[in-house]
Amino acid sequence: MTTSNTNSGRFLKSGLALALALGVGFSSMLVTDDAEARRGGKGYYSQSYDFDRPMHGYEGHARPGYYCSYKRLPKRVCRETKNGETCKIVGWTLEQNCY
Repeated sequence: MTTSNTNSGRFLKSGLALALALGVGFSSMLVTDDAEARRGGKGYYSQSYDFDRPMHGYEGHARPGYYCSYKRLPKRVCRETKNGETCKIVGWTLEQNCY
């Protein structure tokens, strides 16, 4: 019982951390510098987050004119063995892009 409560607590904490990080990221897209505002550009936002398991990001329209997508990238640690190379996934990177 304790193990499942610990795992669900980690999942909740990592989910809240992801939501907070994405919220901060989207709010930063609303701020443009003077040069960008003068030339009419909308900007590009990219952020990476590290997790111990694969997580989902936001996919879709964040606001009018902005579309966000994400990639889940495994972090591998490889070592040489007598039969070749053995690799193990030790974490995940979530890369969020908004344009």
